[in-house]
Amino acid sequence: MTSDGGPAARPGTPRPPRAGMPQSLLARPGIPRPVLPRRGDRPPLPRRVPILAVAGALVAVGLIVAWMGQRADAAARARPGITWSVSAASNKVTIRLTPGSGPSSGHIVAGSRIVASVSGRKHKWRAAPGRGMVRVPVPPGGRTQIFVQVQGPEPITKTLTVTLPPRLAATVRRTAQGLLIRASSPLRQKPLGPLCGADPIGFPAPAEVSVTKSPQACRAGLRLTARNGEWAIVNVTVSALPEVPFYAFASPADRAIYITVDDGWTPSPQVLDIMRRTHLPVTAFLIQQAAQRNLPYWRAFVAAGGTVGDHTVSHPDLTKLSLSQATAQWGQARQVLGRWLGRTVVMGRPPYGAFNLAVQAAAYRGGLKALVGWSATADRDGIATWNHKGLEAGEIVLLHWVPGLGQQMTKLLKAIHAKHLIPRPLTPASFADQAPQRHSLGGD
Repeated sequence: MTSDGGPAARPGTPRPPRAGMPQSLLARPGIPRPVLPRRGDRPPLPRRVPILAVAGALVAVGLIVAWMGQRADAAARARPGITWSVSAASNKVTIRLTPGSGPSSGHIVAGSRIVASVSGRKHKWRAAPGRGMVRVPVPPGGRTQIFVQVQGPEPITKTLTVTLPPRLAATVRRTAQGLLIRASSPLRQKPLGPLCGADPIGFPAPAEVSVTKSPQACRAGLRLTARNGEWAIVNVTVSALPEVPFYAFASPADRAIYITVDDGWTPSPQVLDIMRRTHLPVTAFLIQQAAQRNLPYWRAFVAAGGTVGDHTVSHPDLTKLSLSQATAQWGQARQVLGRWLGRTVVMGRPPYGAFNLAVQAAAYRGGLKALVGWSATADRDGIATWNHKGLEAGEIVLLHWVPGLGQQMTKLLKAIHAKHLIPRPLTPASFADQAPQRHSLGGD
């Protein structure tokens, strides 16, 4: 049955003509009848081939485009980069070639070289192929343009603009304590060791450096570094501190001899009585810590005509202390003893007789005028001299404030009188015609 309800044609039976088709066309012999495609029929094969070809071509183009995009992306990732850093300390710019990513990045860097040039200069700085770094000097205190070229598989051109702080400048001024150096910009106040091994360095202000005098003259280069990285080396000459001379002998004029007693831990009433009765001149080199225990005695000692000298605060070996520590030992004891006893202390005796240039310089800074040694000793074992002979004029005799000092003093006075020597007060004037000693004759 047909769509319009009529009976279906049998196979092999011609179809009846459709309504509306001209009979002339149907009946005219020799003209082929057109075959119209029915709904749902496939196009003939010759028409399907071009469609498939176009679709395949589009797929191929898409694959090619995708492949080229991936290749371009991989090439972009493998492309090296340029990084740079500035060192104000060296006034140089470090330019580095950094590898990209991907398997070919290392090969690209290995086959590349950096060439850098500064605007206005003919010189060029070149890195060896594969090294990937070049350092370019630039002047401080201005703006500099650097032209960078990367030669190799992936050429790069870049312009860098670099600004460095101005060069550090410094002025040097002499002071009573040493040197004062003023810099053109604030400094990094990192700890610095003593200059020439002895001259302490300080930072009294952000842009200032002080160098204190030491026992020995110093000539050296002092490196200063600004907070912005600039640095400079300042050539300085520091004069030595004046030395307080050390004497082991005093003037022998008029058969003079000099009696000194150290420490002060055990005051002797017998010695004080002898001084009062005979007007015996005695010099006591007192330790501050010992003297403060018996201040009434030492005031009576001074009233009886005794002289007080500085034997430091606590009796350390001054040669094992720093210059500032030794200065404090001398200076504090001198001032405190003078305040307690009402006398200006101008002479000192180094503990154990140990001294060197630093100890002498510390004595000068501490306010002393002379350091006193000795050439003879008197104790419970008797009297000994530096040359193992008898007492002579000009000797400085050493005793100690210990139990039994009265008897030791009595024996010493007998030996002095037997030699027709005369005890005299010890003062800085006693050394007027004496040569200073470079070494002590003994220790205690």
